[in-house]
Amino acid sequence: MTITSQKNPIISKMGVCDPHVHIFKDRAYLYASHDAPAGSHMFDMYDWHIWSSPDLVSWTHESTVRPEDFCMGASDQCWAVDAAEKNGRYYLYVSNCIKETYVLSSGDPGKGFSECLGRPLLPEGLTPTRSYDPAVFTDDDGESYILFGTPIWAGGDSYYIARLGEDMISLAETPRKIILDDPADDKPFLHKHNGIYYLSWASYYATADNPYGPYTTRGNLGMSQDHGSFFQWHGQWFKAFTVDETAEKMRRATGLCYIHFRKDGSMQADQLIREYGVGQYDGTWSRIDAAWYTRGERVTKRENIFGGFDVVMEKGSCVEFPNIHRVPKDPILAINAVSEKDVELEVWEGDRLLGVLHKAKSYLSGGDFSQYGVGCAPLSMEAGDHSLRLVSRGDIRLHYFRLMSE
Repeated sequence: MTITSQKNPIISKMGVCDPHVHIFKDRAYLYASHDAPAGSHMFDMYDWHIWSSPDLVSWTHESTVRPEDFCMGASDQCWAVDAAEKNGRYYLYVSNCIKETYVLSSGDPGKGFSECLGRPLLPEGLTPTRSYDPAVFTDDDGESYILFGTPIWAGGDSYYIARLGEDMISLAETPRKIILDDPADDKPFLHKHNGIYYLSWASYYATADNPYGPYTTRGNLGMSQDHGSFFQWHGQWFKAFTVDETAEKMRRATGLCYIHFRKDGSMQADQLIREYGVGQYDGTWSRIDAAWYTRGERVTKRENIFGGFDVVMEKGSCVEFPNIHRVPKDPILAINAVSEKDVELEVWEGDRLLGVLHKAKSYLSGGDFSQYGVGCAPLSMEAGDHSLRLVSRGDIRLHYFRLMSE
């Protein structure tokens, strides 16, 4: 079964939630809890779902992992799940309510998972916190860590972290309590950017200079009060988050948005894209921010004077914007950008050159690289849906573009 959605949530009305997304073999894999229509509990969760996508827009159901197929046994409390890869093998970490965590493995990231130990990897009573809702983080040196736990309100005392053994199914050390300067809420997730470790829970996040902490709380992204994860793909950062689809909060879904990093290491999410989703755009929008690209090569994102982000491009670099819907016939492409010298920006669709935009230099005397100017170019294309690739033939900071009818 394949589902294509034109906005968040990416898979609607199916209870696919608590998303952890990983990129394996240049394909996105979504490992998710699965809300069934609620019965005796606030949430009834009988299994876990695995979905995959080549573009973050069309999602294919790979498999359903059922607890009765391994030693955990049938349950209606199949809580959060995460996955990892090591030496070509894939590992799935699943939690049984607030009790314990099991590990399964497969030679395929999407299916064929079977149990590894015949017992929990994280048994009940292992630490003062509850051994559930796992997240797995692999550092640049190849070492992998498992995080788990819960805040005080749910019967725990914090999150815990332990380095995994080389086999990915054992602990290489006794779990350590993560020191955090804020009362944690819901499940943890850990990612790394520019040498900084980001511990996140719900919409909150904290940073440290090593995976064990201590962590300093940095802010709230304003996305969701529930589970989420971060991932990087094709030069862009994304956040997967849980969306409430019913008033009773008993059947949830998954959304995606872009994530940007500021100079000070803080993160920012796009609230507009929180609603519209990633990997597709509308040609009638008044602007499409350059930082919303789906694929970028030899580009970086940088804060601008408007509180947002520019895309810094050099000669030969490019950004791609697939699935732009409702593009008018032969539109005018208009950009807002900064360039220290005159520069050309080519507009391609596949192997077809649609037009070339000439951008005059725009900067203030004294080398202040913050004076924005415009540039326009006619494009030769039919009305409808299109995918555009912008290729720079010089240095430019691109703020946004739009497609206008003549």
